[in-house]
Amino acid sequence: MRTFYALSAAIVLLSPNSSAISLPSGQEAALRDGLTRTIYVSVLNNAGAPVTDLAAPDFVIKEGGKDREVVRAGMTSVPLRIALLVDDNGTGIFRYGVAKFIERLQGRAEFAVTTVTGQNLKIVDYTTNVDQLTSAIGRLTARPGTNDGGQLLEGIFETAKDFQKRRAARPIIVALTVGGEEHSTLPAHHVLEELEKSGAALHVIATSSSALRPTAPVSRPGALLEENMNLAEVLGDGPKQSGGRRKEIVASAGITSGLQELAEALRNQYAISFSRPDRPKENEKLSVSVKRSGLTVRAPIKARNP
Repeated sequence: MRTFYALSAAIVLLSPNSSAISLPSGQEAALRDGLTRTIYVSVLNNAGAPVTDLAAPDFVIKEGGKDREVVRAGMTSVPLRIALLVDDNGTGIFRYGVAKFIERLQGRAEFAVTTVTGQNLKIVDYTTNVDQLTSAIGRLTARPGTNDGGQLLEGIFETAKDFQKRRAARPIIVALTVGGEEHSTLPAHHVLEELEKSGAALHVIATSSSALRPTAPVSRPGALLEENMNLAEVLGDGPKQSGGRRKEIVASAGITSGLQELAEALRNQYAISFSRPDRPKENEKLSVSVKRSGLTVRAPIKARNP
């Protein structure tokens, strides 16, 4: 607890205390002429560190196999809107990592925190207010769990729908989970469709220890199998399709480093604007690559409509 309070104090010293972030104008504003789209991508080297010295000529964009002209590309300062979904079965295992993650992105993002212990409970709505965020982090301590599983699918689905209503410029969903059974009847394709419409990148950090949520006896094994398969599909395909990443954590010590790695990637993203003289068909996918070898690009497979 002493470490947590010291960290909270550090956050206060490093952070602004405003309750909202306004979008910058000019160079970083998305082009809205109907023929141009802007996407946000991460470019990483072999060590997983962000690469920050690329320019428009370094990027290659194809849509449905057709070359798209890159109008501009550069590091972005457009604020992030980050939804943290904490599915920890009441263990509190993600609390310190979440605190450090928020600290690293202060001044660049606003955050909402939702717990997924059984049902979804938003403990703080999107804010940059340090007192509110510190209070929310304090509620991620050890508390009663639900060993029979949670509703992480519902959390991702509802967050994606909320992002669509709010029209966030750079929406991010970070799902932190200890695994276990899923008790949502939502089909995977419904969740993935809403995720695509929202334009949010889904990032998943999952622990692999069954001790954090023991398997409970079930009365509907067939239905439960389908629900778990839906969750596995969303947590697997969602990051790939949205430009996010799924990371498996073996030991709890890796949670903080995994979240710090994600924070660095988000701090160093590119905004890439490309022209689209013709509208792609519904099933045509976006492909983003770079001409420099040895680099990994994380980008959505579809560009969100304005």
